[in-house]
Amino acid sequence: MGTKKRDGCCKKFAKFLFSHIGLCGMVILYCVAGGFIFEHLEKNNEQQICYESRSEYNPMENKTIESILKIFNDYGFPTENNRALMEVQVKSVLETFRNNTLAIGYDGRDCGAYGRTGGPIYSWSWAGSLMFSVTVISTIGYGHIAPKTVWGRLVCIAYAVLGIPLMLLCLANIGDVLADIFRFIYAKICCCGCCRRKKKDKATKVVEIKPMPRDGNWKSDKSNMVKNNTVTDQNEFSRIPCKSPTGSTDTNDNNKLKLSSRSPSPLGKSVKIVPLDLNPMNRPDPMILDDDSDDDDDDLDDKKITVPLTITMIVIGGYIFGGAVLFGLWEGWDWLQSAYFCFITLSTIGFGDVVPGTDFENSQAQAQLLLGAVYVLFGMAILSMCFSLMQDEIIAKCRWVGEKLGILDKSEE
Repeated sequence: MGTKKRDGCCKKFAKFLFSHIGLCGMVILYCVAGGFIFEHLEKNNEQQICYESRSEYNPMENKTIESILKIFNDYGFPTENNRALMEVQVKSVLETFRNNTLAIGYDGRDCGAYGRTGGPIYSWSWAGSLMFSVTVISTIGYGHIAPKTVWGRLVCIAYAVLGIPLMLLCLANIGDVLADIFRFIYAKICCCGCCRRKKKDKATKVVEIKPMPRDGNWKSDKSNMVKNNTVTDQNEFSRIPCKSPTGSTDTNDNNKLKLSSRSPSPLGKSVKIVPLDLNPMNRPDPMILDDDSDDDDDDLDDKKITVPLTITMIVIGGYIFGGAVLFGLWEGWDWLQSAYFCFITLSTIGFGDVVPGTDFENSQAQAQLLLGAVYVLFGMAILSMCFSLMQDEIIAKCRWVGEKLGILDKSEE
């Protein structure tokens, strides 16, 4: 009994885990856990690299100072005769110092002041590590920071192997859900129910079946029964048995007609025989026949509502524009640079030349990194939704073109 109960709980947990909420929660927790993991692996190493770079920088700085002093010691105070020669030598020494400094990657930070007020800010803080985790599983990969330790690189490989499929699964799942929600909103608000009204207000034809003369000899002439220019070979006509002057039906076996029987018409086509009362008092209301001219509209109404491509492009453009305004205000970027960053991010190109939160002198750098991570996650979900809507629209358009060209049957899905 306990084993069955435990199996049932496991099944419920697995079902919840792979539901919409479960997948989103797994992605968020995975990113948060990645932030803590990479912070733990790379934060101390970042400070250690700073110390190593400064240990290489200090000798070069001392050597450069000595070289410049030696030049002044050899030539003395600059004059018109030795000024040009001294400038060439000093410039050569400074160029060598500049190239060596860039090679070791030291930017003059105070390595001992990391984490203190007024000191340098860790690139591998939790916010920075969270941003890195999001860019890894979303395949954006800015490259502005990268793991340097052996364990950091190994963990990054394993983290990407597990995280990228999880992210793609979540995007595919949440994209379909958001697409259905957006399609419902579009049908209810934007379309104002025009599709349904169109189907209800579709024109119909009212055709009154006129009685045939009682001449005793029934003629299955289709032109005397339903006057419609669109009569096809599959039309069904009514036929009744002849009545005697007293109103009684002829019960002769040769003249008796059976319900739902078929009798060949003079044209050699099958005719459905259905009893019809020709008494004007008992005549039924006019028969309403569906107009086949609106079959194309019926086919379109019965299908799932699709959102035009222009609407989805407006949604993507609006999200990029909103991000451009937000990052422009926070980072001080111009509108083109902000829009460029948003597009490069959402398209998963991720050059990494423009990244928020990299100005370490800004006290809001950590908050900007968190905002960037949230923007990426929501942006990927919005893109997945728009791609799903665009796919449905393109498939519907291609099917419509195929039906018009006769390549596909209207009954095909």
